[in-house]
Amino acid sequence: MSGKWAKNLFLIKQLDDDQMQAIPYPRLELHIHVLYKTVEAGVILGSLIGPAIALIRKRPMGATVFNSVRNGALIGAVAGPLMTEGAIRNQPYERIYDRSYRLRYNRDQVRVDRAVSYGAVVGAATTTFLGQGILPGLLIGIGASCVAGGIYNAKFNKQPKQKAPHALKKEEPKKEESGDAQTKTE
Repeated sequence: MSGKWAKNLFLIKQLDDDQMQAIPYPRLELHIHVLYKTVEAGVILGSLIGPAIALIRKRPMGATVFNSVRNGALIGAVAGPLMTEGAIRNQPYERIYDRSYRLRYNRDQVRVDRAVSYGAVVGAATTTFLGQGILPGLLIGIGASCVAGGIYNAKFNKQPKQKAPHALKKEEPKKEESGDAQTKTE
């Protein structure tokens, strides 16, 4: 990974466009982005499904929710790279680079990923300090900061969306002429 990718993700300071364009490993950046999102989704879904499982099967709530969240995160961690590779397997380098470049400019996505990174570290450190191990705090930090970042983006973020200035233009499908395609020769 590059230092510019890390600065964009972990620091609040906005990079200039030349720095944003310096993407030495766009495929890896795309994999990491999708990995973040699939683990986040797994944690959130696990936290929603876990209580239902505990109630239906009459199991202890805490252990059942923890197992559900852990399993959701594991499924997300495995599914993310597989989904990414499946989507970009036959794509030209320019398309993969363009997607990574656009993601760097998507401040809402970057903000949630940043919050999840910090939340995971704080959560893991807290539960480790309390003698509960790393994993419970890691999962709580991911889930809580993902939700908090999403709420912030939806309710409190008043900044206008910034588009990537050098992104590839999306191609519009060619329209075929209607009517009789045959021409008469005289």
